Amino acid sequence: MKNSPKMSDIAKRAGVTLSTVSYTLSGKRPISDAVKQKVYQAMEELGYQPNSLARALVTKRTRIIALLYPAWSSKLGPQSEFITSIAASATDHGYALLLWTSPLTDDEKVMDMTHQGFIDGAILMEVALHDPRVELLQKQHVPFVMIGRYAENADMSFVDLDFDYALETSVRYLVEEGHRHIVLINQSAELLERGIGYVVRSRDAFYREMQKHGLQGIDCCCEANDQAGYEATTNLLNDHPAISAFILMTPWPSGGIIRALTDKGLRIPEDVSLVAIFSPHLAQMTMPALTSVDFPFEEMGRLGAQILVDKLNGIETAARQVLLTPPLTIRSSSGPHR
Repeated sequence: MKNSPKMSDIAKRAGVTLSTVSYTLSGKRPISDAVKQKVYQAMEELGYQPNSLARALVTKRTRIIALLYPAWSSKLGPQSEFITSIAASATDHGYALLLWTSPLTDDEKVMDMTHQGFIDGAILMEVALHDPRVELLQKQHVPFVMIGRYAENADMSFVDLDFDYALETSVRYLVEEGHRHIVLINQSAELLERGIGYVVRSRDAFYREMQKHGLQGIDCCCEANDQAGYEATTNLLNDHPAISAFILMTPWPSGGIIRALTDKGLRIPEDVSLVAIFSPHLAQMTMPALTSVDFPFEEMGRLGAQILVDKLNGIETAARQVLLTPPLTIRSSSGPHR
């Protein structure tokens, strides 16, 4: 078996001392550009890659992608499907994934990470309509891709669910089934106040589609837990007893929503229909299984990572923007209004 080249081999090939090779790699002493180039050339010719730090010094690339996901709570929920698919895709392309959970307002830490060249590129999640991370990355000339969308997306790459399509499809289906009193159970009030794109777009698209049918909708922000779902549903039914359908944007409260309906003596789908915008996996975990626009978490994560890697490798130079429109799958939780 052929032995891997050593630093001494590099020194001999480059015609320099062993200490010069060491200082070139470590940066502990100044080395002229001409000598550095000799060392780098010798390393390339001999295929010398002692570790990731040396590769980064030679190529000026760390092969690290940062996933900027501001975690609002300890629960990742469906976002874990994004993270898993992004990590798998990054690994397939020879990149490590750094999960960065600092909040949107932590500008200084993001600036330090990008300014010091610690990452080659970034994937942004939980994108706000006016997101400070976007401006920071643009200012630092760091390649990035969004899972979600900014307010103005010219010349920026993103992958997103078409939330206008998802809400229009859900409302239209329920209206065609005879429902007239429909509620949107949205994400938390905090996410709405922060202007997170998918939360705002979902609410706006819901009301637009309801108005097209001459109907008045009701929306409710809900924290990500069963008890919040139970309380929200109970209060809604007390105030609006004619409600016959719910559209769910988040899976965490769904158990509480179903429990509240049962406690009110309402049957699913005979009395109340439920439509979700979840992944098929999550939609089929409840009893009954939820009719849903099948949110393509894994596909979105994979595409986001692929677009960024193509940017980093010079394959994709123009902005690439992908809006996905998955089907509405009818399951056991919905039916005609009786």
